[in-house]
Amino acid sequence: MEGGDMKCILSILGLLFSLSSTAIGQTEETYKVTYVDSVGNNYSAYAPQPLVETVVEGETYELRSRQGNILATVPVSPYMTIGVEHCLMMAMDVWEEQLNIKEPVRFKVTFNENMSLDVEIQTTVEYALDRNRNCAPLNLLNQIEFQRKDEVTTIDINAYVYWNSSWANELEFGYDNLTTALTRHLAHILGFGTSIVQSGTGINFANPNTASLFDNLIVNADNLSLGSLAGFGSSEAIEAFLVQDLYLNLPGGKQRLYSNSQGFVLYRSGCYFSLEKDNLMNYPYQDKTKLLPINPETLDALSAIGWEVKPHELSLDGSSLDTYGYGSVYQGHIFKASGQDGTPITNARWKYQLYNNHSGAYVDQAQGTGGSFTIPSTLKGDEYLDKFQCQQGRVICETNDGASVSYPVFLDAHPLVLGYQIANVQDAENPYYFSFDITLSYVGSDNGVLTVCNEGGAAMLFDIKGSGQTTIHVPNAFKYSQLWIDVSLDNNYGSGTKRFYYDYDSNLSKREIGIDFPDVQENVEIFTLHGVRLYGISSMDELPRGIYIIRKNDKLKGSKIYVVK
Repeated sequence: MEGGDMKCILSILGLLFSLSSTAIGQTEETYKVTYVDSVGNNYSAYAPQPLVETVVEGETYELRSRQGNILATVPVSPYMTIGVEHCLMMAMDVWEEQLNIKEPVRFKVTFNENMSLDVEIQTTVEYALDRNRNCAPLNLLNQIEFQRKDEVTTIDINAYVYWNSSWANELEFGYDNLTTALTRHLAHILGFGTSIVQSGTGINFANPNTASLFDNLIVNADNLSLGSLAGFGSSEAIEAFLVQDLYLNLPGGKQRLYSNSQGFVLYRSGCYFSLEKDNLMNYPYQDKTKLLPINPETLDALSAIGWEVKPHELSLDGSSLDTYGYGSVYQGHIFKASGQDGTPITNARWKYQLYNNHSGAYVDQAQGTGGSFTIPSTLKGDEYLDKFQCQQGRVICETNDGASVSYPVFLDAHPLVLGYQIANVQDAENPYYFSFDITLSYVGSDNGVLTVCNEGGAAMLFDIKGSGQTTIHVPNAFKYSQLWIDVSLDNNYGSGTKRFYYDYDSNLSKREIGIDFPDVQENVEIFTLHGVRLYGISSMDELPRGIYIIRKNDKLKGSKIYVVK
């Protein structure tokens, strides 16, 4: 064998070894970055009732977004209620509609009963390197060149936060909006936020030698990039950079990021926008009860790091729908479009499609042109319903200049209570009672039950008959207690429930019948009619309307009943 041939073979072997080493490096070089939201004022020891009698340790199942492009592995757990499932899948579906996803985005969800008391929800994201040594979430790198399934990325939810996971056809409960929190943390999974982590006694990039794609977009007022410090900057230099005014350098212009001139804030600095308007990815995260949409700025950021983002130059607003497109299938919904500056669009082309679960494709249902577009109140076959009995669809809007937007809709087939009106309020012969007429408005049902209950536990039940609206006369309602008015409707797809509250006269002052209130500073004990003792009452004015038992705690006899009204 001649020398030239030998050199050629050695060169090929060297190249093969180099490629092999690169492949091994891509597999083994992974890094974890954690993003955290802290609890608000609604931390609670609330825990929902289990859906299953037994829980197998480690048992999981998979939830799939509408088209199967986002996959979540979730635990069999009493915390994984149908409401939580609905919140999670809604977040997955709205993200799926905004991105062209080639390889499914994968992550896990867990519920943590031992989480730090100041943590509400946290997400650990697996970062990796591509062949060009770019650092990014593995789910993003897999869109360009598949490396392996992400088995690390996890959304960890504090099980004891009083999450609001209720829906329009249910009794409302909870405070912090779980759908918003999950949508926000899915953005972290996709790559929103710096890769700076706590490292020993200081801070550094998750991969000390390589900044993430997002880090390279973070600049200061002098247009110096955070990514320029990777491999060269000390912990002190990185922190000094992150206490400056920070911006995300996007093709459409710079957007302000959160920073604190007093010092670097772990999980905050460089992880969120700092915009003056509501934004899903803002910090401070002000009103956690709000349902916040995916904003154009967030989509622009994901596009800049490599995601294939669908057009989003327009904004759609649908009547009787929430921010994510959830509403009732029994109502028509009118859509209007506007530009990002709020200018109404008058020359749009519209299309309404339903998603067929059997074929896995969208099917055209209606088209139109002009400044508005109406979805009719039509319930199609079961093949268009998701597991929550919502008809799955989307509205597509396009303009003559090429701007467009796609808006997912989730039209619930359960009955929906729209509201009520009380009239003909009359005092009864018994001075403690009154009567009234209640007119109920609803869609999707012609039968149900009205329950009127006072705080003492006495309840009256009435049948609801007829479609759309009905009036029921309620006799003998107790005056001196707030009334709970529960409306429960039924149809072939399930039930819909709503609760209202009514006070006979909110202007009446509290007074006791028969004798003066005792001084609470005396040695007295206060109980509800059910025998539950109340603590921390410093004044009788703090008691809500109702009936109470009050006794001196040094006497077993002589208890007196007081009516607060």
